Amino acid sequence: MLFIVILFFYNSASADDKDKERGIWNTVKNDYQQFYSSNHLMRMGIAFGGGAVMANTSIDENYQTWYQSHVRNSKTDEFSKVMKVFGEGIFFIPLSLFAASTGYYFNSDEEGSAITNWGNRAARAYVLGGPPMLLMQRVTGASRPSETEDASRWKPFNDSNGVSGHAFIGAVPFLTIAHMNEENPLIKYLFYAISGLTAWSRINDNDHFASQAALGWYMAWEATDTILEREKEDSNLR
Repeated sequence: MLFIVILFFYNSASADDKDKERGIWNTVKNDYQQFYSSNHLMRMGIAFGGGAVMANTSIDENYQTWYQSHVRNSKTDEFSKVMKVFGEGIFFIPLSLFAASTGYYFNSDEEGSAITNWGNRAARAYVLGGPPMLLMQRVTGASRPSETEDASRWKPFNDSNGVSGHAFIGAVPFLTIAHMNEENPLIKYLFYAISGLTAWSRINDNDHFASQAALGWYMAWEATDTILEREKEDSNLR
């Protein structure tokens, strides 16, 4: 699916517009350079260190047991079904591509411009954060709740559930909106809160431990924050 995103960026430039093609690939390259800067790597190291503590002690399993016994009910299950949909990459990755493509039809329309901007940023975040998220799923090697005796514990390359993919996919659209409204605290923090609901749904449905859901959300935050930084840099250069 991520290959399709990259292919879209390539094909969105016309065959006769080589400068635009180079611009697209330079954008992706610069996004990656920013994402793997020392500042971002240090933050990711701290985040995954915290996740390791939760996963390899009793914290994850104790929290999961408490939540399933004292919080989960029919109402949380119904709401969780809705929020899980936002984590389905088969829907939201193509949606971000479609939104990005609307720029060809709404060049002078403010609403169209906002939609295009959102789609462009979200698609770039999927390209940026998707590969390391998939890698860390394997590197951590943790399993789902009740899947194995030591489900939450990290066993590198033993399984592929140490980072929630649904949490990552579901957070990107809402974090993108939050970052696009930096000057409006109400909208910004509202969408920050909404961005975590798909991650919560994975805990509610007993499909991921808290550390796994949190790390999926965090990878989305790092990716969208990188795009925000890049947008600010590009704006200052104009």
